[in-house]
Amino acid sequence: MDPITVSEAVRQQLEALCLRSFPCGTGSWNNSHHLAAKRPSPDTYWDDSDLDLETQDTLRDLLKQPGSPWEPNDKFNSEVQHLRELATKCPENLTDQFICSYFKQLRVVDKEVTEVDAQLIRFQNLEELVLSANKLKTVHSGNLPRNLKILELCSNHISSLKDLSINPPPLLQHLGLAYNRIQCSSESIFLTVDIWPNLVSLDLSFNDLTDLFKVVTPISTLQNLRILVLQGNPLTFITSYRGYTIDFLPKLCVLDDILILPDEKYKFSGLSKKKEVLENKAKFYVRIGKVQGIPNPHTEQQLSGDYPITTVTYSVCYEVIEDQPSSDLTQNQSNMCNRLQQMTTEGQVQHNPLNLHTGLYKTTVSVWNEAIQYEYVREHTSSDLLSLKSFFLCGMNVTVIEEKTLSWPKDPEEIAAVSKLDKNVGGKNKEKEKERAKSGSRGSKTDGKNKKKKENLVQLRHDPPIVKTLGSAEMCLKNLVSGEMQTSSICNLEPFNNNLEQRDANKKSPQNSNKTKERRVKSGRENADSPKPPRSSSGKEKRKDAEIKPREESPPPTVALAVEISVQLMC
Repeated sequence: MDPITVSEAVRQQLEALCLRSFPCGTGSWNNSHHLAAKRPSPDTYWDDSDLDLETQDTLRDLLKQPGSPWEPNDKFNSEVQHLRELATKCPENLTDQFICSYFKQLRVVDKEVTEVDAQLIRFQNLEELVLSANKLKTVHSGNLPRNLKILELCSNHISSLKDLSINPPPLLQHLGLAYNRIQCSSESIFLTVDIWPNLVSLDLSFNDLTDLFKVVTPISTLQNLRILVLQGNPLTFITSYRGYTIDFLPKLCVLDDILILPDEKYKFSGLSKKKEVLENKAKFYVRIGKVQGIPNPHTEQQLSGDYPITTVTYSVCYEVIEDQPSSDLTQNQSNMCNRLQQMTTEGQVQHNPLNLHTGLYKTTVSVWNEAIQYEYVREHTSSDLLSLKSFFLCGMNVTVIEEKTLSWPKDPEEIAAVSKLDKNVGGKNKEKEKERAKSGSRGSKTDGKNKKKKENLVQLRHDPPIVKTLGSAEMCLKNLVSGEMQTSSICNLEPFNNNLEQRDANKKSPQNSNKTKERRVKSGRENADSPKPPRSSSGKEKRKDAEIKPREESPPPTVALAVEISVQLMC
């Protein structure tokens, strides 16, 4: 596929303006051309009423009239609209040289442009050039008009500023490089006052710059810089980012679209001199509050009898990024940058697409309640800022876990083995008990009662807990990349129906029912040969049962399973 140049894209846009076709141009419909050719002499009379031509006012009305096929749209600014009016008034003057010298603003957006060619220099009076949302990988500054004051290159594929910094337009005041692929902090050496002497505004937002100190140092030489945008870069997650930048760039007025007030400058005064104390890492807190919508476990159908004793607890788990060894970090750095930029551009969200090194964290367990209030707060740190940005873009996985433990009476053989072990270990304790038995009669009666109580207590053994995921959700953390310091959300969790179906299947399986019966027989609550009560097959008795049985009330409306959770960056 041939590269698409800026001049070719501009030519296509000029053709779309219809400057040489109806209602513009020098066609037979335009009476200005014919009137100039047939202008009468002072001593003769000439009547043009027989000519079937449109007046200039009529042609201009077609360009402005709402509903007209030639009415202006969003791509027509005031400059373009005026040029079209000139094409109806004096179309013969619209030469290529005139058009190139006419434009002061030029927008070539989302045209898949891959090259800024030398033909662009013909636009000598151009002051503003917008080449956003194209496929530019590099821009040669020698092909840019010399009078340029605003250059917007956001949403391209630029990864290096070397070609752009070779003799750029000297009058440039704004340089926009947002949403590109600038990763190396060493690229900031091309952002000095020697290269950009008049730069007032610089936009480097939503790139992959990670080292705050290496980026800010060369930028501090730009004496006229008043507006700086760095949000969306991983370096903004650093705890001291805003304070250090404000103190290091004292002439700065706006940082990340937020006005710098005098009290903020006073607050961070002297912070830039403590560089050796500051860490190039991020800290953030995860807070979990109220959880509601958990199904009541007591409404579930219980097995008949006293056993098993069921204990059900609930907790909230979340997956968060963790630091990984530096060798692994270096190995995955390039692949991560490419995928990260693709996610940022396309707006894709996928859980852990880069196989980030994450860890699972869990709140304390709690028994069931209609609304369980967790007071959970945990601090996390990350020195891998690029992976942290990817994690925030992907979102955080949050789940609610149920742990069910079944407790059964111990078998007599097991109890005997345990008591025998206690006898061997506690021989000395027995001698003390014998001495106590020889004491007064009152004491002996008390000891006898305690012994009977011990014998009546049932010793239980606990099965391994049955862990089940009640629901899961992805918490969106994109605002933390966009500059917000905190994001709070009530995550509505999607239930896991597969676990519920599996549980019902296990209840109905004959293997589980046989195991339950064996446990009842061992505990002495049921005889293996005991006959089951016969079921009544009489229709009258069934009708009597139906009359006695009360009407079932409609169940209360179910509440969606939701978790209150917030993530806050430490500033």
